[in-house]
Amino acid sequence: MKGTEDTRQIERYIALDIHKEYVLAGGQNAKQEWVMPPRRISMAKFREWASANLQEGDAVVIETTTNVWDIYDSVAPLVTRTVVAHAGAVRQIAEARVKTDKEDVKRLIRLLIADIVPEVWVPPVEVRELRGLISYRNRLVKTSTMIRNRLQSLLHRHNILLPKGSFAGCSLGGRHSR
Repeated sequence: MKGTEDTRQIERYIALDIHKEYVLAGGQNAKQEWVMPPRRISMAKFREWASANLQEGDAVVIETTTNVWDIYDSVAPLVTRTVVAHAGAVRQIAEARVKTDKEDVKRLIRLLIADIVPEVWVPPVEVRELRGLISYRNRLVKTSTMIRNRLQSLLHRHNILLPKGSFAGCSLGGRHSR
């Protein structure tokens, strides 16, 4: 196994397919027999479900998505091993002829049992929080630039020149406003 965990400690292999409003969870044993048939769990009830259904001896695979870290943080303390799969590298899922949530769960479990899940690095919480702040700042700057450009375009389209001194320090008026 890639990790330091002993494979004999793993009793169940569980896959979580994350969507905006729900998580599809399913689990199999090493013989690929269903021990937890695939089921939908609403995001609102996921933490409660995880506490009641996940346990030591479980290995869990989660495919990367926008809210993967919230799910990871809920699951990791409850189980023996948690793997975050690189969605782009999980070719079996991307190239599958039959593309359903249940089939995705089956494929993720098979990859986990075989220990060939293409893993992503799980950054510490502090790093994730800093990345979130940087991402938020970038969105604010992008939105601000977009608004400024739209206003500039509107002024240009209607041939409006701003009077001198208007919008001090603002680049809206360009060379005509100073």
